[in-house]
Formats: sequence, structure tokens, C-alpha cells
Amino acid sequence: MTGASLGWLASAVLLLLAAHMVRAVRWGFLFPKTKAQGDRVGLLAGLGIGYAINALVPMRVGELVRAVVASKLRRGRITEVLATIVVERVADLLVLSLIFAAMWQSAPVPERSLRTAGLFGAAGLTVAGAVLAVRWSRELRILLWRVAGIFNSRIRIGIADVSWSAGEILAGESLAGWRFTVTTIAMWTLYAAAYGTFAQASGASFSAVFDAMLQHPLSSLTLGLFDVAGRAGGASMYIFTISPVVLILLLDRLSRVRGISRAVRPLLDLGKSGRSSHVARSDRFRGEEGYVDFLDALFSNSRRAVSGFGMRAVDDCVVHRFFRGGSEALTALVETESGLLIRKFALGGAASKLSIQAEWLRRHASDDFPLTQVIGERQSSEAFQYDMPLVAGAIGFSDAIHADPAEINRGRLMHVLDRVDALHGGSALGRAPAAAVDRYIEEKIVANAEKIAAFAYCEFGGGDYAINGAAFTLDEWRVLSDRQWLDAQMQRRDAATIHGDLTIENIVVSPSHPHGLYIIDPNPENRFDSPLIDWAKMMQSLHLGYEGLNRTAACSVEAGGLRLPLARSEAYASLHTTLENEIAARFDENAVREVYFHELVNYLRLTPYKIGQSVERGLAFFA
Repeated sequence: MTGASLGWLASAVLLLLAAHMVRAVRWGFLFPKTKAQGDRVGLLAGLGIGYAINALVPMRVGELVRAVVASKLRRGRITEVLATIVVERVADLLVLSLIFAAMWQSAPVPERSLRTAGLFGAAGLTVAGAVLAVRWSRELRILLWRVAGIFNSRIRIGIADVSWSAGEILAGESLAGWRFTVTTIAMWTLYAAAYGTFAQASGASFSAVFDAMLQHPLSSLTLGLFDVAGRAGGASMYIFTISPVVLILLLDRLSRVRGISRAVRPLLDLGKSGRSSHVARSDRFRGEEGYVDFLDALFSNSRRAVSGFGMRAVDDCVVHRFFRGGSEALTALVETESGLLIRKFALGGAASKLSIQAEWLRRHASDDFPLTQVIGERQSSEAFQYDMPLVAGAIGFSDAIHADPAEINRGRLMHVLDRVDALHGGSALGRAPAAAVDRYIEEKIVANAEKIAAFAYCEFGGGDYAINGAAFTLDEWRVLSDRQWLDAQMQRRDAATIHGDLTIENIVVSPSHPHGLYIIDPNPENRFDSPLIDWAKMMQSLHLGYEGLNRTAACSVEAGGLRLPLARSEAYASLHTTLENEIAARFDENAVREVYFHELVNYLRLTPYKIGQSVERGLAFFA
């Protein structure tokens, strides 16, 4: 090789290095805004190494390698990096389609150039269309999820993550932004200059080199160049493709040497991410677990509250954690610009109930009744959310019961009972209409009992079963369809304003609150607003340990029946005795029986919802 050829080759290598640097800058525009200042050399090193592998190995193996390298150096998710590579290659295919179409007359084989333009354009549009279709179509997400089910759960989530993240980028404004457009033009101009300069060094035509570099997408780059440069030019091919990678790694090493770092830093700064135009859903979750939970719910089309929260309720916040509760609404600890707070969210019919809940909290907020505050709310199509403050030092009453002395917890329970009793007494509504009681019987008791009995019949394959060794039959459930018997159980027909969901889990102990505690999550829609329902909700917790059951639902199926351990703590049992005594003292012994009846109704209302969650939870609440 002559001195002139070596000069052309050196120039080609430097131009290719510059093109890689501009590509790395452009690549950075595809990452989310919060990832814009990642590792400075991560993208550039990953790109260079991947390019070198593609030069030597067919089937574009280098794309996966550069994703691994970039994710390791940037300390990011490999799925997110893969998504940016998918979008970047879609953009390249569309640009190259236009270039080949414009250059077809000067190409060595014009017909092949036109065919390549069509294939590249069709491939780019197909991939982009498929990614966007998965983003917008629930049916396609479900199909992708089922197909990905042939892999383990980690790979399955990864496939969902790549498709969703790529869709976020394509649906954003990154590709249409001026930064991406300008760097794309600059990048392909530099690549063209590098290919032209290499043509001068190898003695081949520019069109031949251009075709060899770009018309063999699944072959190694050097294989295409080998046909152009011939065996004599083999060394120049490897110098041209590998030298930029060596220079990139050398720049990284030099940047660590004191005295040289200032000189090479401007070059490495070209490789760091620039400004992006989108915020990824993954950045809306503090931990990976929350984002994985969102993807699982979204692609499996289950737990609509979780996927709906991730789509509608995170635009102004970062989710720290979800709280598992017994309702269709989702509760989360989120961080906004103003700080940490608690956000509740629901969809569909549950959204309407949540709106009523927020309105009830605002209407009854006073110094006499300890309620949480509503500090913000938002309503959209089929969704509603409201925010509550996160009170420093506050803990759930269930946790406090097992942490603080029994006498303190008894005082807290008595304070709640006194305040609720005062609420009932100050809002008496007289005798409830017979129609309201009838609706309560039909909707809350009969309808739910029939659903539960049908579920149990299917699970047991007959009418006889056992729970913890005791024999039962579904014939016993017929009494729950006897309207006359049910009506006779409710002797107290007075109505009042009630909380409607006064369980232990809805009481929060807070030393900074004037009452020492506050109450959350009312459910004022009960058809029949008997004050005994509030007492029955407290009984629901303390009698059977609802909070523990709701967390574990550890029910096992045995031959002919079920085994359900009811692990009610001694602390709960002590407060249960206090509650029974207070009901008898404030009403009479018959009221104790009637409160237990309403507790039964509470479990009838809960169980169909638990059945919808899973068979195991449904069986536990049935038992």
C-alpha cells in the first residue's frame, strides 16, 4: 500500500470514528430524560464494540453485544438499551431506504438498489407498526404475553419491556425532533465521507463500497468489503473497521490519566447522552419491582387497577410502593414535587365509589371526627384519584396493636368507638325505608351468597364439604336466600351517617394528630346505613383477624374439604372482648347478635371480590 493510500486510509478511519461519535450522540436522544446524563463513554464504547463484532461476525450479533456493554457501563436496564437500538435501526432503515432510492441510477446494480430501498423501507415500517400496535392494542399485548410465556418469567417480562419501551420512544417526539434530525444528517454525511475515503484507499468505487457496507445487513461488513477490495486489501478492511474501536477504548484509557484527561474529555463528551423528549414509565417507579408489576398487569390484562395506575396516575410522581388492600382501588406511596404523599386510584365503577369516598372525607372533616385530609384529586375518563398527606411517624393500627402496650391500644379503640358513636348520634336519619332494607338483603346478601355457593359447588363437585375437619353442606346456605328470615335478623332499622368500612386497617395511629390517630377509606354506599355496620366492620377485623387473612389467605385443599388456619393474635382477641362488651353496654345483648349478623354480610360482600382475584383467596374467604 502506497503512502497516499495509507493517508486515505487514516482519514477514512478518523471519519468513521467521527461518525460513530455522532451516532452515539444521536443514540443518547432516544433515552428517557432522566437517563440523559448516563456514563459518558458507555454509548460510544458499546457502539464501537458492537460495530467491530458486526464487521467480523454475521447476523448482527454486535447489536446484542453493544446493548450489553452500554447497559453495563451506564448501569441501566439492558431491555431499555435494546429498545433504543430497535428504534435507532428503524430510523436507519427508513433513511437508507430513501438514500438507496435516490442513488439507484448510479449504483453498480440499479435494480438491486431499488429492491434494497423497498425492502429497507418495508422492514422499517413493519417493525415500527408492530411496536406501536402492541403499545395501542390490548389484544396484541395479550397475544405477545402468551407467546412469550414459552420462556421463563424474566425473559417474558424482558420481551414486554423492550416492546413497551420502544413504543414509548416511537410515540414520543424524539425521532421528529430537530436534534435527532440534525445528528442523523451529520452522521450519514460522515459515514458517506468515510466510505468515499476508504474507496480512495482501496481503489474501489464509492458506489461499490457503499453497497458493500449497507446492502448486506445480515452478513459481516468485512465480507462485503472483501468482495470490493479483494484479498490484497484485506488488511485495510480490518484497519478501517477495527481501528475506530481501538481509538474509542484508547480515549477512555487516556481520560483516566491525569494531565491528558482535559485534552481528551471534549471528545468523550460527544459520546454522552443529550437531551431527550420523553419520560419513560420505568422512571415513574422507584424500584424495578413496581415497574415489573405494571408490565405484568398491562400485558396479561389482569389487575386493571395496577396497569391503570401506571398509565394514568404517575405523570406527576414517582411510585415508591403499592399498599395491598381489600378493595378494587389501588393505594400507593408516591413522590411529587411537593414531597411524599398517599395516592388512591380506581377505574370504572370503583372510580365512582372512590369519588364518593373523597367527597365524604371532605364533607365530614372536622375536629370532632378524626379523618385524613384530601389534598388533591383528579378525574378523567373512567378513572379517579385523590391524594392524602403522608404523616410523619404514622403507623397502621394493626401494627401498633402488636407493638404498643395493651392498655394504650384499648384506649385508642375506645376513642374510635366514642367518635363513631358521636357521628351516628349527631346524624340520625330516623327509621330506614323498607325498600332500602330490601335492597340491602337482595344486593348485599342474597346475590353474593348465590355467587359464593355456585363457586363452592364447582370447587367441591357436590354439596358436602369440610372445614378444618368439621362437616358442612351447601344446603345450609339456603337460609341466606330466605328473605323473610333475613329480614327478621335486622330488628334495629334506624339509619345514620356511617363510615361504612371501619376496619382496623383503616385506622392510622399518628402521635402528631390531635386525636392521636385518624381514619381513612370510608365506604358510605351501603343501601341500608345502619350504625351497626360500623360496629360490624370493627368486628370483622377483631373477631377473625381480617387483616392477617387478607394478607395471606393461606387456605389448603384437602380430601373432601379445606384447611384454614385462623391465626388471630392475643392482642386482637383482647380487643375483641372489649368490643363485645362495649356493644352490649351501649346497646344490648341482642345488638351483639345483630352485629355478628352484619359481620357475616361483610364477608359475603368481600368473598366474590376475592374469588375474582384467585381461587385460593376465594376459598379462604369462603371458609
